[in-house]
Amino acid sequence: MDKLRLEKLGAWAEENAKGCIFPFWTSDFIVDHENGGFYGRVTLDMEVDNTEPRGLTLAGRMLYAFSTAYWVFGDAIYREKADYTFHDLVSRFYDRELGGAYSSVSAQGQVLADSKPTYCEAFLLMGCAAYAWATGDAEALRIAQETFSIMESKVKIGPGRYRANMARDWQPAAGRGFGKRKGPDMPEGAVMFPHHLCQAYVQLLEATGDGRVKEALREMLEFIADVLYDPAGHNLKTIVGPGGERVGARQSYGHDCEISYLAVKAAGLVGDSALSAKVETACLDVLAHVRDHDFTPYGALYNGCDLETGEREASHIWWAQAEAVTAMLCGSGLTGDGSFLSACEKQADFIEKYFVNREHGDWYNNILVDGDGGHVVDGNHGFDKLNGGKCPFHNSQMCFEVMERTKRLAGKEGGA
Repeated sequence: MDKLRLEKLGAWAEENAKGCIFPFWTSDFIVDHENGGFYGRVTLDMEVDNTEPRGLTLAGRMLYAFSTAYWVFGDAIYREKADYTFHDLVSRFYDRELGGAYSSVSAQGQVLADSKPTYCEAFLLMGCAAYAWATGDAEALRIAQETFSIMESKVKIGPGRYRANMARDWQPAAGRGFGKRKGPDMPEGAVMFPHHLCQAYVQLLEATGDGRVKEALREMLEFIADVLYDPAGHNLKTIVGPGGERVGARQSYGHDCEISYLAVKAAGLVGDSALSAKVETACLDVLAHVRDHDFTPYGALYNGCDLETGEREASHIWWAQAEAVTAMLCGSGLTGDGSFLSACEKQADFIEKYFVNREHGDWYNNILVDGDGGHVVDGNHGFDKLNGGKCPFHNSQMCFEVMERTKRLAGKEGGA
């Protein structure tokens, strides 16, 4: 029975990617034919706002999504969009003099912000590594490897610890360097775990097998298991101080999900059985707690809560919902416990029922569900279909992960 359920889940993920997500993101509608690249903002009503700056995060994420879609599906449209996005990324954002990339440019290509936040640079590395893996492009691989070397030599401050923000010349800069929402103040020596950089390193390791990348991932995994993991709270700290203490009171369940399955996957690539056991023990504790405490009666992941008040956010955001699907499937694969698979299926059903935009494609950003049904509401990333934070990264990545994982798990169920 589980084999049939897994096959159904995998088929849903493939259909969601090919029939829902990518038809919007590969459409000619979002292409800026006058200036190049993609528009900076498209509203929920499909109105274009081309005054919005172009962001490195969006460009790198789109390159990852198109490149991986080409690797997985092989369709020419994905190669065409990956080629187009790589050219845009390199011609507009890449800093040929000092390495890395500018975080923001105008529609016409004028540099608006030359800061180099680690969060944003991670997507330069991830996108280029994915494009190199999918196409064999030598320049993309060179940029990915160059960016890795910069991260390790100029941004890293200790095992698993990286500065949040850098100036153009790779000198330390204040703040986190990205996003419009104010988070908790970061005391001297505090760090936010760079999970997107960890994702980028996984992509680069898969593309190259480079031992230096494997060692950097090993340090990140030790940091997750020994510092981020909070066994008393059964969760992962988002920002930690110099002594590993938690900074801030907000707990993000989406990040608990995302970092947990990422860490398990990375540990498998590193290939150290003792490290894998330690990582899996910590992450399974986190995932089981999410499964048992952090889903609504409708089967959807809560976004997060205030640890001091216990108050949970009422609405749901697209990216956390996507990460919950993969995370629960990861828990199922680690344990064989059917309750993880059931949680995964319920979350996928919730997405299909409430998040899929059947009018214009892709997903809505934020949904509130009550006794009157589902409502599109404001929240993180607003209402837009496309902006600096709304892109095909999290939901397409979920589809790719679910397709691969269900195929592998269904094979085990079938005795393969």
